[in-house]
Amino acid sequence: MSLRVAALISGEPGPAELWTLHALAAEPVEMIVVRAERPTGIPARKRLERLRREIGAVRLISRIVGNRVFGSWDARVRDRQLELLFDGEELRSWWRASGIRVVRSPFLNHDATREALVEYRADLVVRVSGGVLLRKVFSAARIATLNIHHGIAPRVRGMWSIPWGLIENRPDWIGGTVHVIDEGIDTGDVLWRGAPQIAAGDTGTTLFFRTHLEAVRALAGIVREYARGARPGVTAIPDSEESVYRTAPEFGDWLQYLTAARGRNCAAVLRTGVEC
Repeated sequence: MSLRVAALISGEPGPAELWTLHALAAEPVEMIVVRAERPTGIPARKRLERLRREIGAVRLISRIVGNRVFGSWDARVRDRQLELLFDGEELRSWWRASGIRVVRSPFLNHDATREALVEYRADLVVRVSGGVLLRKVFSAARIATLNIHHGIAPRVRGMWSIPWGLIENRPDWIGGTVHVIDEGIDTGDVLWRGAPQIAAGDTGTTLFFRTHLEAVRALAGIVREYARGARPGVTAIPDSEESVYRTAPEFGDWLQYLTAARGRNCAAVLRTGVEC
């Protein structure tokens, strides 16, 4: 029997998500897509209250203001660039004609998601987009649930890892990881880690793009191994390697990132330019 793969997405897939789906569909597997209508089932008020308890009211306000003042603008710029880099129109044409079955779910951690995976008898589940998965979802895969993390995990975990690497002058954080999802955040077995060459003039977006190309190629190769009945090797992580967690940026972080021309004038990129 063919390997059964279920890809999880949240909302309308963008160019990066479609690039991933296209690569998975090209492998010798059967595939469905489970699409969540919204990222989470937790009401916005509850999410904000939880964040207030975790980080405090001042930092919560800083995060909200930063995302509304800077984050929305940056997202529009990034989306326009990724649309061109990935050739979004071509990918959407492929998606419309692909015939891949799409199963709807209210949100990824809804019981309907697990039911769809169990009914499909998914061998592999691939989280393409969406939030942190609960055990009831990632454990529905017969073999494993996989994820691409845009950052070198577990060295840096959480959100916005590539921009954090630029802001904090940590080029060793910049790259991608294909890992097995477990109870933690970006803590599962690492199946691949890789990093793009940082070039003069790079931004968080261009580094994300090149990282994504390499990570999806690696993910497709891992799926191909599973399809042959093999098990991909697990990358050994030294006990001495640090592991830090970074979450969404706040007002000052956005200001620092955008003042540095979205990473172009950060130390890691400028040093590369000097070396060239």
